[in-house]
Amino acid sequence: MPTSEQANLPRWKKQAGFFEIWFLCVLDPGGERAWWLRYTIFTPAPGAPGEPRATLWAAAFDCASPTGPAVAVKAIHPISAFDPGTPGRFGIRIGDAELSPGKCHGSVASGGHSIAWDLRYTPESTEAARRTPRGTGLLPLTTHVNHSHDDITFSGTVTVDGKRMEVRGAPGLQKHLWGHRRIEELTWLYVPTFREDAEARLEALTVRPRGERGPRLTPIYLRTSKAKHTFHEMPGMLFTKLEAPRPGELLFQAASATVSVKGRAWCDPRTLVGYAYRDPQGWDVHVAQSDVANCELEFFTRSHPYAAWKPDGRKLTSAVGALEFHGHEKLDGVRYVGWDDTVLPEMAPPLKAAEGK
Repeated sequence: MPTSEQANLPRWKKQAGFFEIWFLCVLDPGGERAWWLRYTIFTPAPGAPGEPRATLWAAAFDCASPTGPAVAVKAIHPISAFDPGTPGRFGIRIGDAELSPGKCHGSVASGGHSIAWDLRYTPESTEAARRTPRGTGLLPLTTHVNHSHDDITFSGTVTVDGKRMEVRGAPGLQKHLWGHRRIEELTWLYVPTFREDAEARLEALTVRPRGERGPRLTPIYLRTSKAKHTFHEMPGMLFTKLEAPRPGELLFQAASATVSVKGRAWCDPRTLVGYAYRDPQGWDVHVAQSDVANCELEFFTRSHPYAAWKPDGRKLTSAVGALEFHGHEKLDGVRYVGWDDTVLPEMAPPLKAAEGK
């Protein structure tokens, strides 16, 4: 069995106090549209409120839409609607929706809005990717993540509010997460393609679990046609920084002995859609995401570790990108789908041109 399929196998063993997630980012090559799809199961901890459930989530981003830049809906099912498939082989279902190697389909509708998808995807490799330091999979973490498929190319159709769209050559990824406690503070950036370098890939993450006072971990995965950097490994991860100065913007940097990179990522805040994620103990994390984000990178070099940094003339600009912000508090101006709700409370006004686009 390919390691990507092993990475996707269900971990839920009917226990209470558990969540499991399979999600896909599908980014249209033009950068103006994107889709985010999520298959989940959830069981509350003993004594916590609520009932076990299986949920389908979907968001569609379209900067050119006259009715607003984003639609987000979900469908809540009883846990009995989840089918883990054949033991030892990956293939899950929630009701009529399916996710299995190389394909996914499903639909959600609520509040007069609907999203349906029927997609095929071709991974660059059947091996699961690694974007965090070696050995983290062996640690007793409260949340685990497998990068089951990176460098995916999607094709098929997505239908949003009755408008059918053809998807061709769309880059993206698919991940699998599971655990018994949510990560409360997390910021994520994903850029699968850059205009100036077809081989370049970027994924940046900063994370700190709820209640922990230690430093944030900030692995930054970056490869270009010239090099595969190790900013996501130790000791390179000691020299990474990432901050969010305002809603919808990230600033980050990473360095090795002789190479440094500085970056900025941003989205129009009106393209952010929010969801409440419930922890099995009963508290919520508020997650805001835009899959029509932008990113710029600038590179610096020096001849030896004690020399001054100098720009090396290379700059990369993203063709497509995704941004995500997790926090205990909601971001100002962002609309959120509540844990027991199934649609955004209102649709945003038509999108104006975003700064920097």
